Amino acid sequence: MKAIWAIVFLFVNTSTLAAKDVTGADSADFIQAKEAWLDGQDVEALQGLATLAREGHIPAKILLSRIADTPKFSAHITAQLSRKERINLFREPKGLSGRDWLLSASEESDLANALWVIQSSELAQPDYETIIPTLVAYGEIRPVFDYFVEMWDFEVFEFVAQILLENDEAFGAAGRYRLGSIIQSMANAGKPLPLPSTINTSAKAQEYLNWLRSDVNEFASSGLIRIASDRVAQPDDVPEYLMPFRFAHPDRAEDRVRLAKIVNELPELQPLRLFCETKCKTVQQEACYADGAWALMQAAAYPFPFASPAQSLIDDASYWGSPRFVTDVNRMLAKGNWPGCR
Repeated sequence: MKAIWAIVFLFVNTSTLAAKDVTGADSADFIQAKEAWLDGQDVEALQGLATLAREGHIPAKILLSRIADTPKFSAHITAQLSRKERINLFREPKGLSGRDWLLSASEESDLANALWVIQSSELAQPDYETIIPTLVAYGEIRPVFDYFVEMWDFEVFEFVAQILLENDEAFGAAGRYRLGSIIQSMANAGKPLPLPSTINTSAKAQEYLNWLRSDVNEFASSGLIRIASDRVAQPDDVPEYLMPFRFAHPDRAEDRVRLAKIVNELPELQPLRLFCETKCKTVQQEACYADGAWALMQAAAYPFPFASPAQSLIDDASYWGSPRFVTDVNRMLAKGNWPGCR
């Protein structure tokens, strides 16, 4: 793979964007509804948000739509409601099926418009140069990351790489793995590489790529670790990313150790560690880490499995510290068939 670095480097500097406040998010009624949701009082909170949304409150429209569009936050509620009740609680009263509140809000808010473009999956070469910076500026990291995946076919690699480099702390390990995939693709195509200014030799570039595409970063991105297969001999010049592989699984003892170690290393999985420490005996915690991480993958929770429904309105730290959080974690793990302490 050394030959791929024999091309011109594109040097960039890194910086961090500060999160913007959402206009109207400090209103007393909205804060009350938001706190009710964090307390686990779903029906009361959603009814309060629906009332505010019908009054034209933009943050309420955004939060209500994001909760409705995220099954782990809404499926347990919608399962108990009739179709009419679901429409009345979660949607704007327009037409037979109602209208998504986010579409309504998108007519008045740059944040809502950016979220709507992603949520509605209208990806006919969208205005990514506006949408992505808007979402990053408001701290909506999880939707941006999902958008990066959907944008892959448009090959806007340089732009996405720049965003990831400028906001490394916000995107964390998952963002680093995505950046590594972008750099690998650009290198394979012989394009200039977006690299930090300190990466100024081929050897440093190769080392940097290996770090970006590490097991820890890959796991943060997908909840999976690829392990090279030892069953088929391969020529020495075959790139690592083309080698046959299997995924680490918690039923294998050696994989369980590896998965648990990664769970210990990732800040975004701290809630899983605390969950296991609370639920399981000390001798069972390694298995709980590995099984829990696998269950989150089965529940399609990665990346950022414990992100709030709208990070611009409820930061992750506030969500993690809320009374409802443990219940949500239990619900996610149950969806992923967590086997329990063992």
